[in-house]
Amino acid sequence: MKYTILIDFGSTFTKSTVVDMEEQRVCYTFRTPSTVGTDASLGLVTCLDQIRQVIGEKALLEARKLASSSAAGGLRMVVVGLTESLSLMAGKNAAYGAGAKIIASFSGIVTDAALEQIRSLDPEIILLCGGYEKGNSKWILENAKRLAHAGGIKAPIVYAGNSQAAEAVHFLLYQNGKTCILADNIIPAVNTLNIASTVEAVRDIFMKRITHMKGFDTVKQYIGPIVMPTPAAVLKGVRLLAEGTPTQPGWEQIMLVDMGGATTDVHSYAATETLDGVRLVGAPEPRAKRTVEGDIGARESVNSLLEAADMRRIRKYSGLADEEIRLCQDKRLEDHAFVPDTEKEKLFEQAIAMEAVRVSVRRHAGQLYDGYTEGVQRIQKGKDLMNIKAIIGTGGPIINSIDPRSILAQALRTKAEKDVLLPEKAAFYLDTSYIFYAAGLLSGIDRETAMRILLDKLIPLT
Repeated sequence: MKYTILIDFGSTFTKSTVVDMEEQRVCYTFRTPSTVGTDASLGLVTCLDQIRQVIGEKALLEARKLASSSAAGGLRMVVVGLTESLSLMAGKNAAYGAGAKIIASFSGIVTDAALEQIRSLDPEIILLCGGYEKGNSKWILENAKRLAHAGGIKAPIVYAGNSQAAEAVHFLLYQNGKTCILADNIIPAVNTLNIASTVEAVRDIFMKRITHMKGFDTVKQYIGPIVMPTPAAVLKGVRLLAEGTPTQPGWEQIMLVDMGGATTDVHSYAATETLDGVRLVGAPEPRAKRTVEGDIGARESVNSLLEAADMRRIRKYSGLADEEIRLCQDKRLEDHAFVPDTEKEKLFEQAIAMEAVRVSVRRHAGQLYDGYTEGVQRIQKGKDLMNIKAIIGTGGPIINSIDPRSILAQALRTKAEKDVLLPEKAAFYLDTSYIFYAAGLLSGIDRETAMRILLDKLIPLT
């Protein structure tokens, strides 16, 4: 077939990308305000009507169609681990890798207050993990027991801890009316990360829950099933660009920063080896990693963004006084669809985007610390991103900014930040087409064409 149509059902827009498979190029893109809150098929039909005018009715009917979604409740997830730096961190990496939005996380024995919080949050999925293989099962069984006996918790529970406790955990939860899905242990041994089984289990739950999206039956008639969560598709696109194909070399170690109104997502693909003479502590890091900063956004989260930011930088970059900053801030809170329309508003948007990138990538990256045990001079917590070669920006506040290069430059390590594991220099690119979800979806059937559209659509910033 000549065309493949990639669709993404987002909470803000329903997006479409049409790829000419014979010519290995994107021939059309279109997006329309999302209708997932009322009937997802309405936005889809608008996209398909526009595509029909470009490629014709016959080609539209014959085209392969693949879709992702970040709507329909998303993957609102709670992670419960035993130790904050090991099983909890590994659990978060698995959840983010599956495309989840982590709404709460807990380490140690689950308290009554934690259970009450889980009840009030009403998550889509709970991930329970902890314990090396053949290690002590006492505490993980205690957490399973507490979750099992907690009334009002309806979410399915994915267990990805010590496999010796798996049968008992499953029985406890099943006996008390809870759904339990067993996955492989996330951290079976020291310095070993195994998240593939958990990612698969989480995505399987997503596929079952997406059927509750309003208009899903009609959507399925038009394009078939939605195949994966949008963040997972984007991460697949990042992985593809880094790894390359047999005929197209990859970019090796890269970072993608996606800033929106509510969150800023950071994706990276980098080696997981530690530095010479440095001991890694905490959970091992995945080569392809995603983090979500739920308090860093340009509209709904602008208050918390400014709390996390350095206000001296905001004043410096924007040239605005505190009262002017407050007025700009209020406009964004009152109208989440606000578009900067004055010089002051554009300068403020530039400033908050610069701070959003600076804060988010430093949370995503690892750091070096002085050693605290005999014979260990330096320790590393988190991922080494010093060899990142390309930094890519996407999302409205970056794409539509007055100076996207200056925004992405905030991801670089400064001379004073000797212990922050970020690069000192990198090439900068802009993704104005939101191409990564499409490339991620397409990579499952044609990696060569998926790689080609990535290379064609990314805009270098000089």
